[in-house]
Amino acid sequence: MKALLLLALLLPAMNAAVHGSILPACCQVLVYLMLAQGLNLVVGYAGLLHLGYAAFFAVGAFSMAYLTSPQSPLGLQWSFYLALPLSVLFTLLVGALLAWPTLKLRGDYLAIVTMGFGLMLDPLMRNYDDATKAITGMAAIATPLAGMSTEAWYYLMLVGVLLCVGLAYQVRHSSLGRALRAIREDSVAAEACGISLARTKLQVLTLGAAVAGLAGALYASYIGTLNLAFPFDFNGSIMVLAMVILGGVGSIRGALVGGLALGVLNLICIPKLIDVVQVHVQPMLARALSDSPALWAQIEPWLDLSKAQFLMFGLTLVMMMLMRPEGIIPEEPVSYQ
Repeated sequence: MKALLLLALLLPAMNAAVHGSILPACCQVLVYLMLAQGLNLVVGYAGLLHLGYAAFFAVGAFSMAYLTSPQSPLGLQWSFYLALPLSVLFTLLVGALLAWPTLKLRGDYLAIVTMGFGLMLDPLMRNYDDATKAITGMAAIATPLAGMSTEAWYYLMLVGVLLCVGLAYQVRHSSLGRALRAIREDSVAAEACGISLARTKLQVLTLGAAVAGLAGALYASYIGTLNLAFPFDFNGSIMVLAMVILGGVGSIRGALVGGLALGVLNLICIPKLIDVVQVHVQPMLARALSDSPALWAQIEPWLDLSKAQFLMFGLTLVMMMLMRPEGIIPEEPVSYQ
């Protein structure tokens, strides 16, 4: 992990040295890492299957836009430093509001309820665009400093990841972490030992929502313009869940490595591969097969890898899970000595 942190700190300098352009994608990867840590609290520590997690990301993002954008229906233009904690607090309250009716649910029933919340948020905001500005959009969302560079945003996102990792570590080694693991292993035995299932679940669900709200608020401020062309649908929740499972359920380092692996694969490696095929491979083959137009007509459609992006992502995920079903870095036992 120290090597990964050192690499993360040096990445902007390395990118500038080779005249690269991967920092914007790296900022999005860091957002995914924050979300993976937050969902790992819920899925990994407590064993609660949450399928609407990306909706809290949207709540945090739109809260930041409502509080700071000139196009906000609330008519507010607060500063970034005031809006950020309020966005996180509001997302936490929404998380508590959703968690309250689900405290007695478990397993598939909890997954269905959380999935329903994630699925209903998009049409709800779309149908009430006059009030939500979800389709119209909001611009000029506040930033920490005017004219921030991509490098500055990268380091700010990195600080956000470190804060989320620190929170996960504190929860893991606290009485709340012990209670969560007890509920995950056997909720009946945990309740018999005096652990309040309702209070413990409420705490972890609100903490997970707050982390997603932080990621969403930072991302909205980073992109500056917000509308429904935004990764907060059901697919986003599944993506973050795949990061947690691939990295190792319940493992802090696993959530980091899983999020890093899938984020880099989906946002950097596959798009770069598509660019290489379109810019270099396709013209080269076109010249080589110029004398065989019929053969080229059959091969050309298969070279459009943009249509197969999700196929490549899915196949890679399946292969990695077959080779490492317990996750890249499985959860380690916690010592309380």
